[in-house]
Amino acid sequence: MKKNFTALSFLWHNLKPFKFYVALHLFVVLYNSIDLSLWPYISKILIDRLATTKPEEILVVAWPIAALLVLFTVLPGFVWRLSDYAWMHLTPLMKKKIATESMEKAMQHSHNFFQNNFSGSIANKVRDLSNSTPPILGRILYSFLNVILSLIIGFVTLFFVHPIFGISLIIWAIIFTLMAIYASRRINPMSIDVADQQTKIMGNLVDILGNIANVRFFSRRNFEVSRVRALQDEYYEISKRRSRFLIKFYVWHGLSYSVYYTVCIVALISLYSKGLVTLGDFLLVFTINNWIIHLMWMSANEMNVFLEEVGTVNQALQIINQPIEIADVADAKNLEVKSGEIVFENVSFNYQNNSSALFSNKNITIKAGQKVGLVGHSGGGKTSFINLILRTYELNSGRILIDQQDISKVTQDSLRQAIALIPQDPSLFHRSLRENIAYASKKDAAATDEEIIQAAKQAHADEFIANLEQGYDSMVGERGVKLSGGQRQRIAIARAFLKNSPILILDEATSQLDSITENLIQDALQNLMLQKTTIVIAHRLSTLQHMDRILVFDQGKIVEDGSHQDLLALNGFYKKLWDSQVGGFLTENFSEK
Repeated sequence: MKKNFTALSFLWHNLKPFKFYVALHLFVVLYNSIDLSLWPYISKILIDRLATTKPEEILVVAWPIAALLVLFTVLPGFVWRLSDYAWMHLTPLMKKKIATESMEKAMQHSHNFFQNNFSGSIANKVRDLSNSTPPILGRILYSFLNVILSLIIGFVTLFFVHPIFGISLIIWAIIFTLMAIYASRRINPMSIDVADQQTKIMGNLVDILGNIANVRFFSRRNFEVSRVRALQDEYYEISKRRSRFLIKFYVWHGLSYSVYYTVCIVALISLYSKGLVTLGDFLLVFTINNWIIHLMWMSANEMNVFLEEVGTVNQALQIINQPIEIADVADAKNLEVKSGEIVFENVSFNYQNNSSALFSNKNITIKAGQKVGLVGHSGGGKTSFINLILRTYELNSGRILIDQQDISKVTQDSLRQAIALIPQDPSLFHRSLRENIAYASKKDAAATDEEIIQAAKQAHADEFIANLEQGYDSMVGERGVKLSGGQRQRIAIARAFLKNSPILILDEATSQLDSITENLIQDALQNLMLQKTTIVIAHRLSTLQHMDRILVFDQGKIVEDGSHQDLLALNGFYKKLWDSQVGGFLTENFSEK
């Protein structure tokens, strides 16, 4: 999808596949613009014929014209149904295209993007793009293009009545257009501010509702209400400033067409007194002017809504216009993992909001099939280490190889398909347990019920699932809120069994399990690790005793590297960590022990 869209270029981009329906709308608009002058012109002919025909001949003379007038009174009703037909297809198809492509683009953004934006705010932007773009088209066609064409055709018709009417119409239209352009330039930034504030309000509402447990536990309901009220007050002030300007614009607009209408009335009376116009011309001029003035007035009223929708779309285009921080290279190939060797070559990395390097020229090789533990205090670099393997962040320099393939040159999907991750705090979809486990299925083959149940049994999740009323069809709630932490973790482990990837990463995978369940899971995890390259982060050092190798992190550096027994024999950093354990866990400050 093209970058740096504006609301109008985004609209044009999404209209291209639907040319037929757009053509139907253009036909309706053109017909309506012609009809605005055609119907009054036929009426003028009828009036003039009635005024100059003897009473006994009126029926003969008037019926053909009256029949034509009736025809052009009925015909618009059928023409407008073409518009309804076009909208019936165009609107849902456009919304589908925009929502699908926008969501696809949003999901390509980096981990950093989602950390810096409310998930509710991102969802609102996708919704705003989908819901606000089609109405922009409607207002361009029926509020603005219709007015322009009606003005052109009306000008030609009135000019042939007398040049003064056509010229007066054009002068007034130019004045109105200049006023509208000035107003749009002033209103557009205000409308963007209004849309931005609405998004901020919605993002905060989603954040509050998503953390409702915290609001209750800390008795902060009044605080959150005050916070929302303050945001709403700011929205009120921004909206009021925009509305105040629009009121002034409407006043000047009303004065301008009042002057123009007065000129037409005076000119008609003066020209009629000289025999230069007919009674039918009175009807023609009044009717065309009334309709055009009504269209212009409606167009002015629509300007506010139009600019707000444009502002909403421009603001929502952030998810499309903002560059993708981590993108596949143009010729990216699928990662092919045969053994699972992982190599860091001169890797340097720091987070964007931190100028100091976390890793600097790091070199490390994890052999295929090796079981490696990562230990160290928070902030030491363990999680960053695995995030770089997952390519959650981009390196400053150096490269990471898996089976001699640079992970920056392969597709991100194939990279992450080759790695099974069991996080410390698993997040589940508000879907059934069956769907949540099956989420680990391969792209080209959905998991069978037998495979799902087998994975659940291996993770010792089948035991609690069987006790649920709806079993595997039980809904887990938003982010899995209906399950305990240990139950969520067992579902995550079941996913890893089902995925069966050649590389396995465990990030405190058993931290939320009770001791009995953990003993069962540890046996299952040993089976899961077979013939896999495995990286395990653990604060409970006792779980790492049987690792082939342990990497000890401190401030981004690997300060020790070896087996559990080798590291204890060194009597160094790892030995201090081991000695500082309380109840099997690391303390935050072992130096004080």
